[in-house]
Amino acid sequence: MTLDPAVARRNQLVTVAMVFSVFTGFAFVLPFLPLYVRELGVEEPQSAALWAGVLIGVSPLVAGFLAPVWGRLADRHGHKSIAVKALVAYVALLALCSAVTRVEQLLALRVGLGLFGGLGPLGLAMAAAQAPREDTGRAVGLVQAAQILSAAIGPFAGGLLADTIGMRRTFLVAAGVCALTLLLVLLLYTETERPGGQAREARAGGFRSVVAIPGLLTLLIVLFGVNFIGRSFTPILPLHLQDLGVPTARLASATGILISVYSIAAALSATLLGRASRSRSPRRLLLLTLLGGAPIVASMALVPSYRSFLALAVLGGLVGGGTLTLCYTIGGLMVPQDIRTTAFGFFSGAALFGGAVSPSIAGLIAHAQLRGIYFVDAGLYLVLAVVLWRVRPATKASPPTPA
Repeated sequence: MTLDPAVARRNQLVTVAMVFSVFTGFAFVLPFLPLYVRELGVEEPQSAALWAGVLIGVSPLVAGFLAPVWGRLADRHGHKSIAVKALVAYVALLALCSAVTRVEQLLALRVGLGLFGGLGPLGLAMAAAQAPREDTGRAVGLVQAAQILSAAIGPFAGGLLADTIGMRRTFLVAAGVCALTLLLVLLLYTETERPGGQAREARAGGFRSVVAIPGLLTLLIVLFGVNFIGRSFTPILPLHLQDLGVPTARLASATGILISVYSIAAALSATLLGRASRSRSPRRLLLLTLLGGAPIVASMALVPSYRSFLALAVLGGLVGGGTLTLCYTIGGLMVPQDIRTTAFGFFSGAALFGGAVSPSIAGLIAHAQLRGIYFVDAGLYLVLAVVLWRVRPATKASPPTPA
């Protein structure tokens, strides 16, 4: 059944609101887990840092493994059904996080959030499903922009909440945001009814159909690498800014400003590049962003002041912020409609793995050379550009770009 354009538009807006609300709720608490760990009795700084690292990394790691499974379930049973189940789980798990008394209990709940962490790829597929094929990039760009903006707004609001009402009640606020989102989806999202033959094909094809897509491995490699780069700066930013002369008393606020400004620039990039992919080859746009990102991140290792670094962060967000959007756009054009959500599970899984391993590797590199990660990232940008140039993922919506 083809939805009325007004209903499809409403579905897209609900999907964008769902992604923004859920990821903002997560961002209320995620940056402050180190403080909560100490509140739970882990006083020794190194142990608290270790526990915080595990707690932050475990959810995306588990979600990366299971993202294709959630995509497969959504292809078989419908987007709305799976979104509702995930949101119910988020409400319960976040509320339980407010009541834990031991850090091990918090770890178990963080694993649970990873088990139901399929909302990211599901949101991308839900948005793309409502748009004409040529508008895939615009739909994906809006969802990506919503997710990026949540990273700019959520930590700031979460910090104010934690200081005002405490971490435990902040978890309850995050649960409440997810509960309101659940009502929004239940009341306003209209499920698309697929023809019976398409549903049977989704049940029969599944993972094998996705793996058989030409160019899939190339795209997964690029997705892994792009998100590796995007998540690699976080562990060293405060130390780098301190090295640039930012006073210790202003270090937290300076880091927050930098992340927020970068996130806003990246959200703008995701929106604009998503729209541009309608009239231009998304593969060519992706090549340009990869090649443009290399000199920017390399320059970050060389600038002498915070202002210069901030300017490069804005430029990096504008150039590289849309790379994931372009990757997902290419992926959405590669796959048939009936297995699209399963495929987005694979795409998001690769990105999640890149983001999960990146902070640890960046920390190891920083242990040897504080600014070394920027040169590693610049080299990785160039390697990804070569990989994409030599092996071209074929899309059904646009002709191959000549070499």
